[in-house]
Amino acid sequence: MELSDFTGLALVPVLVALGEMAKRLGLPARGLPLIVVALGIGFNLAIASRTGADPLLAILLGLVVGLTASGLYSSTKSLAGR
Repeated sequence: MELSDFTGLALVPVLVALGEMAKRLGLPARGLPLIVVALGIGFNLAIASRTGADPLLAILLGLVVGLTASGLYSSTKSLAGR
């Protein structure tokens, strides 16, 4: 396992922004965590295919990144008082 295997972690703020954009486009807020997790897995699989990383690691990392992004979004929303 190399440091380049974890480049997908940088996607967390991108996924938070995409989740917010999806909400503003009218997608139901209830489905946003699923969308963000799917995007996290998809982006990490794309990165893995370009870098030659293990696809299983990419799926697991994508799951972690997606869940982190959706949790970060929820935490920010509750701190803002919405």
